Amino acid sequence: MSFKTSRINLMERLALHLKLEVALQAEGFASEPGVLQKVGKRFIRVSGQFIVPHTLQEIVLLGAPPKLRGSKVSLRTTYMGSFSAVLVRAGVDFVEVLVSRQEEEEELVILIPYNHLISIERT
Repeated sequence: MSFKTSRINLMERLALHLKLEVALQAEGFASEPGVLQKVGKRFIRVSGQFIVPHTLQEIVLLGAPPKLRGSKVSLRTTYMGSFSAVLVRAGVDFVEVLVSRQEEEEELVILIPYNHLISIERT
């Protein structure tokens, strides 16, 4: 597979996206896009709310560069079943993928914590 593996963790990756927009999804919760205001040790602040990132199913990085490269994979998650994606990075506790969804105009850069990832298969 052709993707980056790194020792970066989810919080460090989020810190690279500070002051840009994110959309958050968890069981029973989906946020409108909001500005990532602060990244702490365990929490992030998005539009005035404190959120625990590891409880989220996915974090969509809005305004991220869409020209990312990686390997085509099939992901299986606890919240969405199987879907196709491009695996961009595998960090210490998350994967970063590029996903095309019918309801979206452009590809989405999504961070998925490992606790919501079941499997990754090369396609």
